Amino acid sequence: MKRIGLIFAILLFNISPVDLDEVKAKEMEYGGAFRLTILHTNDVHSHLENVPNLHTAIKEERKKDGDALLLDAGDVFSGTLFFNEYLGQADAEFMNEIGYDAMTLGNHEFDKGSEVLANFIRKLSFPVVSSNVDVRLDPTLAPLMKSRVPEQLEGGKIYPSIIQTVKGVKVGIIGLTTEDTTFLSAPVKEIVFQNAEKKAVEEIAKLQARGVNHIILLSHLGGRQDKVLAQKVKGIDIIVGGHSHTRLENPLVYNLKSEPTLIVQADEYGKSLGKLTAVFNERGVLTEWDGELLDVLAKDQKGNDVYPPDPWAEKRLEQLRKPIEKVKTMDVGATTISLNGDRRDVRTKETNLGNLITDGMLEKANQYSPTQIAFQNGGGIRNSIGEGDITLGDVLEVLPFGNTLVTLNLTGEEILLALEHSVADLDNEAGQFLQVSGMTFRFDPSKAIGNRITEVNIQGSPLDRSEMYGVAVNAFLAGGGDGFTVLRNAKENGRISDLHLNLYEVISEYLTRHSPVSPQVEGRIVKEKE
Repeated sequence: MKRIGLIFAILLFNISPVDLDEVKAKEMEYGGAFRLTILHTNDVHSHLENVPNLHTAIKEERKKDGDALLLDAGDVFSGTLFFNEYLGQADAEFMNEIGYDAMTLGNHEFDKGSEVLANFIRKLSFPVVSSNVDVRLDPTLAPLMKSRVPEQLEGGKIYPSIIQTVKGVKVGIIGLTTEDTTFLSAPVKEIVFQNAEKKAVEEIAKLQARGVNHIILLSHLGGRQDKVLAQKVKGIDIIVGGHSHTRLENPLVYNLKSEPTLIVQADEYGKSLGKLTAVFNERGVLTEWDGELLDVLAKDQKGNDVYPPDPWAEKRLEQLRKPIEKVKTMDVGATTISLNGDRRDVRTKETNLGNLITDGMLEKANQYSPTQIAFQNGGGIRNSIGEGDITLGDVLEVLPFGNTLVTLNLTGEEILLALEHSVADLDNEAGQFLQVSGMTFRFDPSKAIGNRITEVNIQGSPLDRSEMYGVAVNAFLAGGGDGFTVLRNAKENGRISDLHLNLYEVISEYLTRHSPVSPQVEGRIVKEKE
């Protein structure tokens, strides 16, 4: 149907505005180009301090396209005092208010167990899309899970995939969560994280059988896996990514000569709003696209906010801040220098904050039993601390996950295996990279994975592979978190002592005892030339 024919029909039959919308929809479906706008976030990690500006940016973009989809690619949970206090309820309130259309589950959504996650989902006014997380055997989450693509969407439910109608056109949305969640977080054993690629193929087929040929994947798999899926799985038009905290200024494009697949991802912590405008032909094939990241915290030349805080969101945020203000302002120590918790640095090299944390762990553990070394995964260090007074709030933002301190008895061989795992995924800045105390090690990243450690010294003496050592770690690592199966095996063999001390309390006490602190980078971890 041609546009001129539509116009003639409107004039001849005096079609009402509602009918006009229907005619436009038919034009989309039967021959016109379909223009879709996607606004997207990922890895917000409860950084609600940025939400008022984010809400303004979303509202301004909706003025340009009122049919824009607003999507989130997971990891709403964990990372700030807001989450510690409200356990996702405040996040849900803000997401409802601005009107998200769908989100998928990130690995951190499982940090506090099924009841906290279920309470969060129940509060949502929009659906959760999860194609590869099977919760049917989990009595807490199972009642929220629907087994089929719904005819009518409900908020507060989990669907394997959904269909949104945009401008009269069906748009399918599927969601995938990293299978590594089993060791990256704390899901109950009844939850099964199924093969992401296989489930994507299955859900795409179901959607296509329903006549859907515009498909969006909400992916909490990370940038590397998104690229694999874009090249291997047919039928995906757009991947809205998360997990790797990747800042993609422009979409990545795959399959350009056949049926293009786009990958977008919007940085982290709600600092950016992703915007993608995509144009499809009548066969549902992408023909044009334009993607960008909007810096929601940007200032203009006069120093004013480009996106001034939304009044409702700002007022609500101030109300939510009140219960945690006393906690945030309680001084626990001071530092004469800045403490480096930069995400990239703590996951690739020694930092002075990593040294301070592991020194505190080691000192506390030795009050209970002889302990030689301490490990802290870089992925568990979530913020830096500036020079000056340090509050309990500062410590909680550095260590937000509520981990407790445990000790393990490990052989030198097991320690070596743990160190090899620590440096196995440097290119992706994986959270498994270990900050250490009581020891030094050298590694060569040019060597094969599993053979990169070149030297290890424990308390000044060479590592003895047959010797047994006391090692202070957090409970997450002891449970095999971040892929440390060698530590989990020691735990399961009974070589563990749980000190029942929260890690943020351990570090706060350490700061109180030793302030002012001035930890240095001192050669505990040495990267040899490649």
